[in-house]
Amino acid sequence: MRHVRLPGHVTGGRGGAGAVMAAPVEEKEAAAAEPEAGDGDGDGDEAALRRLEELVEELYRFRARLPHSAGGQSPTDDPACPTDAPACPTDVPGCPTDDPACPTDAHGCPTADPDDLVAEMERTLQLMEAVHVSPQARGRALVLRARALGVCAAGAPRAEQSLSRAVKLEPGLGVAWTRLGEARWGRGDLAGARACFAGALAHGEDAEARRLLSMALRAGGGAGGGAGGSLRQSLAQAEAAVRCAPADGRSWYVLGNAYVSLFFAGGQSPDHARRALGAYAQAERVDPEAANNPDLHLNRATLLQYEERFGAALEGLGRASALAPRWEEPRRRHAHLLDFLGRLCALLANRGKLRGKRRRGLQGPLPPSLLGPLGGPGGPRPSPLAALRPGPNPRRALLARVIFSLTPEGGRALVMGVADGAGGVAAVTVYNAAPDWGVLVGDALALPEPILRQHHVAHQGKTFSFLGIRVSSPLSLVVNGRRPPGPALAPARLALRNDPAPAATPPPHAPPDAPSNAGARWE
Repeated sequence: MRHVRLPGHVTGGRGGAGAVMAAPVEEKEAAAAEPEAGDGDGDGDEAALRRLEELVEELYRFRARLPHSAGGQSPTDDPACPTDAPACPTDVPGCPTDDPACPTDAHGCPTADPDDLVAEMERTLQLMEAVHVSPQARGRALVLRARALGVCAAGAPRAEQSLSRAVKLEPGLGVAWTRLGEARWGRGDLAGARACFAGALAHGEDAEARRLLSMALRAGGGAGGGAGGSLRQSLAQAEAAVRCAPADGRSWYVLGNAYVSLFFAGGQSPDHARRALGAYAQAERVDPEAANNPDLHLNRATLLQYEERFGAALEGLGRASALAPRWEEPRRRHAHLLDFLGRLCALLANRGKLRGKRRRGLQGPLPPSLLGPLGGPGGPRPSPLAALRPGPNPRRALLARVIFSLTPEGGRALVMGVADGAGGVAAVTVYNAAPDWGVLVGDALALPEPILRQHHVAHQGKTFSFLGIRVSSPLSLVVNGRRPPGPALAPARLALRNDPAPAATPPPHAPPDAPSNAGARWE
């Protein structure tokens, strides 16, 4: 499932007859605001367009110089948080709310625009209207006008009008379709956004439009096939973006995100996890800038932690924190993971801190009858931890008692410490368990064909070493001689939160990137 923060301001959308009546007025306003068209053959269009672009860049430089007013991190889905998008949405790329000139509230949603920025925007628009272009260049001029209007939230409705006019005047102008899709996405019209991105692709191959369409499909579900179908369509678009731009790290990054989404929604296939990690690594190989994307490091750490590659997950979270010092999410998760590993090792070393009769009552071998349905001829042989080897242990079963339980931050799994009665202790992590299912201290567990792993994590001067056993489903266990009931199983789901890394203000010509899976967590 996907959690998104709704736009802090919804603009440009009206329902009922009022929308029909207002449309001609809006069309007239948009047409009147177009840069003046000259009567020539367009020989001076390139110079005129360069002048328009200079005016837009000057406007964004003005915004960058404004004093910081309200702080807050960017709620966009784009790690680069570009500042040249036509709208100021809160859950799609292009939101400039991380810029000091675009204040946010406590939730990161845009608040009122500074008066001086709005005034400067209007002054720039007046200067742009004095620049003459031919009818052939009017569409591109309207895209630049929309870019100027995108400097703050107040210009979002007019920006969308300018882009709508641009695609009518020049249907083959792919950039206008793409920016229009972002504007519609910004006000919550995902279906309209997907149609615009598809419109851009109808007029030519475009890696950016592919990336955006991939994410729009993940964000709200595509047409047909349900959520699984939309994720497969999203993956196909991400793969097409990579084919279109194999040296673009952003395309590989979006492909990695598509595989992560499919991993959690599609049964946690090891192949999807492997491909996601490969795509992230390829993003860094082909594009040095990708290595500076904090969202990439956070998203990869999300998957690595689920794979119990704790050392690499900690490194990724630390890297994300270093790249985005104002971003709370990776710093918080890094601290939580360190704390979890510390508590887990301490509890294993102290055998759950059990004392006296309670501790003595859990000592000694467990009777084979607790194997329950696993027992009998042909069943696995009960073995203590010392008799197991790292990796798979076919035709063996671990019989042990629960000595404590832990729930990591985010509730991603149930972790319990077990003692085998012969002096061995290990951490058993059960994935895909329902929130209301659990075990009690003293319960007997039988784990068939356990996959044993020796964890050794060294990070920031701290060392964590323990035996671990990963269990993919609670239904594969036997608890006190019985299988858990069917409702004990609840597959993990990926919840996406729009709290990606705040970034330094990029130059106004920086292209918007596709929204990421930043802030991903499993449920």
